[in-house]
Amino acid sequence: MSYGSGNSGDYKKLKGQMIQVVDTDPLAYAGSWATGGALNTARSDGANLGTQTAALLAGGGPSTTDKTEVYNGTSWSETGDLNVAKYALRGAGTTTASIVFLGSDASDNQLTTTETFNGTSWTETHDLNTARIRPGSSIQGTSTAVIAFGGEAPGGDQAITELYNGSSWTEVADLNDARVFMSGIGISTSAISVGGQPGPGSPAFNDTVETWDGTSWTEVSEINTARTSLGGSGSSSASGLVFGGATPPNTLANVTESWNGSSWTELADLSTSRKEIGGTGNSSLSAIAFGGRTPPASNATEEWTFPSAPVVQQGQMWVLAKTGTSSVMKGSVAQGTGAWATGGNMNTARFGNRNAGIQTSAITFGGNTPPFTAINELYNGSSWTEVGDLNTARDNMGGLGTSTAALSVGGNTGSNVAINESWNGSSWTELGDLNTARKSLAAAGSTTAAIAFAGQTSSVSAKNESWNGTSWTEVGDLNTARQLLMGGGTATSALAVAGEVTADSALNESWNGSAWTEVGDLNTARRDGAAAISDNSSGIVFGGTEPKKANTENWNGSSWTEVADLSAGVASHGGNGNAKLALKAAGDVSGRVATTEEWTVPFVTKTVGTD
Repeated sequence: MSYGSGNSGDYKKLKGQMIQVVDTDPLAYAGSWATGGALNTARSDGANLGTQTAALLAGGGPSTTDKTEVYNGTSWSETGDLNVAKYALRGAGTTTASIVFLGSDASDNQLTTTETFNGTSWTETHDLNTARIRPGSSIQGTSTAVIAFGGEAPGGDQAITELYNGSSWTEVADLNDARVFMSGIGISTSAISVGGQPGPGSPAFNDTVETWDGTSWTEVSEINTARTSLGGSGSSSASGLVFGGATPPNTLANVTESWNGSSWTELADLSTSRKEIGGTGNSSLSAIAFGGRTPPASNATEEWTFPSAPVVQQGQMWVLAKTGTSSVMKGSVAQGTGAWATGGNMNTARFGNRNAGIQTSAITFGGNTPPFTAINELYNGSSWTEVGDLNTARDNMGGLGTSTAALSVGGNTGSNVAINESWNGSSWTELGDLNTARKSLAAAGSTTAAIAFAGQTSSVSAKNESWNGTSWTEVGDLNTARQLLMGGGTATSALAVAGEVTADSALNESWNGSAWTEVGDLNTARRDGAAAISDNSSGIVFGGTEPKKANTENWNGSSWTEVADLSAGVASHGGNGNAKLALKAAGDVSGRVATTEEWTVPFVTKTVGTD
C-alpha cells in the first residue's frame, strides 16, 4: 500500500494498534434526537440562543407574543417579557446576557429595534441601520458582539450584514446571495449562513452555504437538502448542525445535517418535521430544537446528543476494502485552524487561577476574587461544579496534570510561597515544597514527573525544578529569566513561552529533559496569558497583556501562526488542553470574569493512501 500526503502527525500512533478492515466508512457522527421538556407557549419564528442546557426563546408567532422562556436542560420557565411583542426576530448570547433584534410587531411593522436581557428584564438599546425580518444571526455571539445578515425588508430580500459592538450597529460586507429564513450559526467573527429562500413564498428554496471570517463572506459546500426556515447549532464556521425546515414546494422536513468545515453529512432525523423551528447549541455534538410550525404552532422540544464513545475516534485509522477495486486507507484527522466558542460559566469569577486536564474534563483552582481564594471547580464539558478547596488560598501558581490528578505549585498569598499541593480527584494534600518560593511561574508534566520553571522571587527568575513524585530538584535553568509566562508539556518535553523580562516578551524556549533551547518567537509579545501545550512540538497560547489580548497562536514545532481570537481580550486566566481541544477559564477582561471559552479544531475523514 502506498501512502498519500496526509499529515501523519495528526493520526494516532500506529505501533501496537489494530487497524480495522471495513466494507463501508464508519460514521464520524452517530448522534440522535430525544424528547425534552415542552415549551409553555407553542410558537414559531422567535429569537433563539444559548446552549442545550441553558437556552432562551423570546417572542415569536403566529400570534405575536412578548413572552420569554428559558430552558435548564429539563424544562422551560417563563421569565421577563420583551418590551414589544414581536415575531420574525433573531438573537444571540446566553440566558443571562442576551440580545434580540429586528423582527415585526403585531401590526406587521418591520423593526430596527434591539433589546438586551440581563437574566431578569429586557432593555431597549441601539437600533440597526435597516429594518427587516427573518435574518440570520450568530446565535453563539455575545450580547456585545453579534452579527445579523440577510432578511426581508420592505424593498425585498436583503444581503445586508451588520455587526454590533455593544454600542452601535455597523454595515459591513454583504452576503453573496440575498435571502431570508436561513439558519445562522457561530459567533461575530466566525459564522455560517445556511439555506433559506429568496423571499417569502418563493419556491426556489436554497441549498447555499456561506461562511463569515470577520471580514467577508465565502460560498462553500451546499447542504444536501435545499430548504428554508431551518434551525441550527454551532459556535463557528468550522463545525455545526442544521435541522428541520421546509423543502420545495413547502413540505415540512425533519432532516439533520452536520458540517465539519468542508462538507455536510446527513444524520438522524428529528422526531417531528417542522419549519420556522427554534434551534441553538454550541456545537454539532450538543443541540436543542424547539417550537416551530407543523402547522399549527408546536411546543415540542428535542435534544441532540452525541455518544461519549463515537464510532470514529479522533486520530483513528481504518482500511476501506472495495470489492474488485483498490483498498483505501482512511483516518480521522484535524482540519482547519479552529475557533473559540462559549462554554458554561464558572461559579466564582476570578483571575490568577490555574487549570489542568482536558477540554471536557478540567479543573481550575485558586486565584483572586479578591481576596486570594482556595476555591476549586471541575468542568464536565458543559458546566462547573465546586469541589474540595486548596489548603492554601493563593493566585499565580503553577498548575499541571489532569482533573483527577493535579499539582498546584508555588504562588502568591501576599508573599511568594513554595507550597506544593496534590489533587487526587476529591481533595488536596500538601507535599514536598519547592526549593525556591516564587509566584507567576509555569509548570508542566504530571503528579509523578513534573517541572516548575521561571517566576518571581525578589526578582524575575530562570530557575527550573524537577519533581519525581516526592521531592523537587533544581535542574537546568531557562536561558532568560522571566515571570508571568505561559508554559506546558511534559517533564521531558515542554515549552516556556513569552512572559515579562523587563518588558513583555515573545521569547520561546524548548525543554528536552536536560536543557532549554531558544526556538521560534511568538508573533505577539505578551505576559500573563494561558497555554494548552502537549509537548515541545505542539500547543497554543491565548490571551495575555498589555494591553489585554484576544490573540491565539498555534505552535507546530518550529514556528507560531496566529489563528482565531478569543471573544475578548483577557489576562490572568486559566488554560488547559491541547492544540486541537483547549479551554480558557475566568481571568481579567475589564475586571474579573467567570466566563469559559472552548477551542476546537474539527476532525474530518481523509484518505491516506491506496494499494
